[in-house]
Amino acid sequence: MGWDEKVWEEPMAFKPERFLDGGENVDITGSREIKMMPFGAGRRICPGLNLAILHLEYFVANLVREFEWKTVEGEEVDLTEKQEFTTVMKKPLKARITQRTR
Repeated sequence: MGWDEKVWEEPMAFKPERFLDGGENVDITGSREIKMMPFGAGRRICPGLNLAILHLEYFVANLVREFEWKTVEGEEVDLTEKQEFTTVMKKPLKARITQRTR
């Protein structure tokens, strides 16, 4: 898929502009078509994907353990989502973060 000339114009050329506005009109959400699968799928899936996910879980767990997370006074927490490459928060979460005392 990544090197298929039916999918990409000049697939072997380094052309990051194809992902910018006015480029090749790539739908990165997958709602219309799937042209890009950076981690692959099936037998050809990236062997480091599971390791990366484990490291991210460990990283987030350490952030939760080491810091206190509170809402910013006067700010309403809005958990609505929007679809981009992944599902993201519609409005960025604002938090007051302080180091935990032991």
